[in-house]
Amino acid sequence: MRVKLRALLNSRGITQAELAQATGIRPSTISQLCNNIAVGFKFSHLELICRFLKCDLNDILEL
Repeated sequence: MRVKLRALLNSRGITQAELAQATGIRPSTISQLCNNIAVGFKFSHLELICRFLKCDLNDILEL
């Protein structure tokens, strides 16, 4: 599974820090997702990210 969060943020001109502040997710967690090194993730985090970015999971995750 590949996380495409970095590309999505770049295409929308949003920084990792802005995403962390808007969602309340720790910056280190956002960084792990953006660098595709997260071992796992919380569904609640994905939901917060999707709501903020107004996207669905297919825009963030790729199998």
